[in-house]
Amino acid sequence: MNYQNKMKKNNLHAHKFLKTIFILFAVFAFSWHYSGCGDDSTSIGGPHYPGFGGYDQGEAGVMMTLSALCYVAEGSTNALHIRDSINLQLADSNYSTGGNWKVCWGPGLSPTGENLMYMAVDSTGDSLKYAICVRGTVFNFANIVEDLEVWDMEKWPFSGGGDSVALGSLKGLDTLLNTTDPVTFMGLQAYLNTLNAPKQKMFITGHSLGGAMATLITKWFLDIGFTSRFKLETYTFAAPTVGNISFADTYLSQMQSSGSESHRCVNNKDVVPFAWAGLPNIISENIPTTVPPLVAAVIQTAHNYLKDSVVYKHVETKQPLGSIDPVNCGASGEDSTYFCWVGFEHGTNTYLRLLNADTINWNRRR
Repeated sequence: MNYQNKMKKNNLHAHKFLKTIFILFAVFAFSWHYSGCGDDSTSIGGPHYPGFGGYDQGEAGVMMTLSALCYVAEGSTNALHIRDSINLQLADSNYSTGGNWKVCWGPGLSPTGENLMYMAVDSTGDSLKYAICVRGTVFNFANIVEDLEVWDMEKWPFSGGGDSVALGSLKGLDTLLNTTDPVTFMGLQAYLNTLNAPKQKMFITGHSLGGAMATLITKWFLDIGFTSRFKLETYTFAAPTVGNISFADTYLSQMQSSGSESHRCVNNKDVVPFAWAGLPNIISENIPTTVPPLVAAVIQTAHNYLKDSVVYKHVETKQPLGSIDPVNCGASGEDSTYFCWVGFEHGTNTYLRLLNADTINWNRRR
């Protein structure tokens, strides 16, 4: 074997090893809503931008409720059944949504059910309010691997410049934008084009990987030019980073120039928002509790690779929500309890409690 071929083979083996490390961290970091349903102060990429203002806890509670309901009927591939199930939940006036919201488009569902988003409308006020709500990836191993291809970045396709995003996130966005309403078979962009009233309020929201995808949907929304017709406000919850420094810079510039707002809401003890800008803080700050040595080794390996090759940056500073310690996970600092703590801190109902909002009754069935 000649030298060049040998080096190529060694690089391929190294790349496969790194993928294995990232997959392990993915399982650690992004499958925990099943067990439970200071991130960027020193993150890679330099200082962080101030928030855009306008954060409102009551509004955040409504958006977190809409985000949580993305997980209703999870595992089903019947979009009409999922829509009925979401609407059944939305009819509950005890939730922060107050019984005022209803699905108006979707859910758009990928063929095998991993990716989902829906639109809801509140028509009870003086003007209509819409929300685009994006679900985090379901716990399907192949889907987690795809959506967490963070070791490679791809150029952002909807604008020029040096904006780049994680390859897996871009694949997820493409899947979402190609989903359709189960009745009209209209895609999201086509449906938005039918909403003609000027400057209606449009929220974009999501939890966990749904929060990451909501960030990309927001950027797409800006690039397509929809802010000329809608007043935009984005709320993400527990979102990991999705793009490079240029992407964050452009996001900020477009949000400011369009008069839009963006709020990245974070439980201070949730691991997921530390990915992928801020991994060392998980260890140094013991997030959410004392980090077991094996987990620390995986995190440090992922960080070492990223800091030398792929630079991530959050699109705005976090809106800290505080934190709540679990009561059924055992004592802090015990290795056997770590993942119970992780699942609790990342859970949708924990985020709702932090917002003083009613939690979701997951036992309700359609």
